[in-house]
Amino acid sequence: MSEYVNRCILAINGQNIEDFKTFTENERELARQVKLMNKSGSCGVTQRPGCKVDYVVPMEAPEFDFDSVKDGTLTVEYENGKRKIFTGVRTLKIGEEKIDGDNDVVRAIEFMAEKRRVE
Repeated sequence: MSEYVNRCILAINGQNIEDFKTFTENERELARQVKLMNKSGSCGVTQRPGCKVDYVVPMEAPEFDFDSVKDGTLTVEYENGKRKIFTGVRTLKIGEEKIDGDNDVVRAIEFMAEKRRVE
């Protein structure tokens, strides 16, 4: 059964932004290899969840100010009812504008989050 994202919502200061074309979750590092005298070991690492989205820039409305995103909530809903929720979301990078194959103007946005959970 393949999963498709139904929608991606960023909630910040009582406002919901849903103008996202793509969503990519960053890889998650669970442990790190540690060199020991006569063998190798491992240690756990602090989770640093994050993601990247392509924001569709509105043609006739002002663009959302991603500089103001601090302590937001990003929810990704799948068709099967599963949800990934990122809390404590903050903008790390705002990319350049580009025109994709559908003639939408999109801007890449990179977020970090304090926590990630799956429901």
